Amino acid sequence: MFDLSGKRALVTGASRGAGFGIAKTLAAANARIIATARNEEGLRKLRGEIEAARGHCEIHAGDLSTRAAAREIASRCGEVDILVNNAALTSAKYQSMLVKDDEYWDLEFALNVIAPVTLMQEFVPGMVKRGRGVVINISSISAQKPNALHAPYGASKAALEVASRAAALEFSPLGVRVVAVAFGMTDTEALKEAVAGDMTVAEMGRMFAPIGRATKVEEVAALCLYLASDEAAAITGSVITIDGGVTAGMYDFGRGFGSGSTTDPKRT
Repeated sequence: MFDLSGKRALVTGASRGAGFGIAKTLAAANARIIATARNEEGLRKLRGEIEAARGHCEIHAGDLSTRAAAREIASRCGEVDILVNNAALTSAKYQSMLVKDDEYWDLEFALNVIAPVTLMQEFVPGMVKRGRGVVINISSISAQKPNALHAPYGASKAALEVASRAAALEFSPLGVRVVAVAFGMTDTEALKEAVAGDMTVAEMGRMFAPIGRATKVEEVAALCLYLASDEAAAITGSVITIDGGVTAGMYDFGRGFGSGSTTDPKRT
């Protein structure tokens, strides 16, 4: 339905999870994919799957934890029409804000804010020159609903959303759209690793999401495809949430008071 023929799309953090799925989905819509991540084995797997489906994918393994590293990656990629800033530090490290863990705070902001901003600085000028382009910054519902003892992640994603809106105000009049996609409780390897030993992703979905399950990577990728397409030409400066209704309200809390209702929201 959505055709990205003739467009080059850079997807960061593409060796697994949401980035892997987004890259495959954009490739299936005829975009020429440029994929980056630290895990070269995962990138080679992505390239193999895309090429097996007669798509195009070039890969560049590298780190985005410093401005210099992000600029070096950008220098290898050439011009792009679509930039998907997906790479992030999604650590399951929970600790008080009073812990003076400077390295942890610095790394969260380096990967989750500075790297996406640096890549925008590198690629948006070319988009402006051509009069077209799309930036999709991957955020999280933690920017809206932060978790206790996990402040660096939520704070960094909130900063990314503000940067996205500011960039949209500046560049949309020049033909470049900027949007953010905030997802949460998505069935990725990272979430499985984060909750291992406590519960499964399926159990989390049944407990916390009104739709009764975790969001699928394919659903996040489909949203990104739409936003990258010309059909979404009027969408810029928005933060679009895809979370199965998790942030809509106090769903799990309210289920304990549903005995007098005409519907039974409990799931088995």
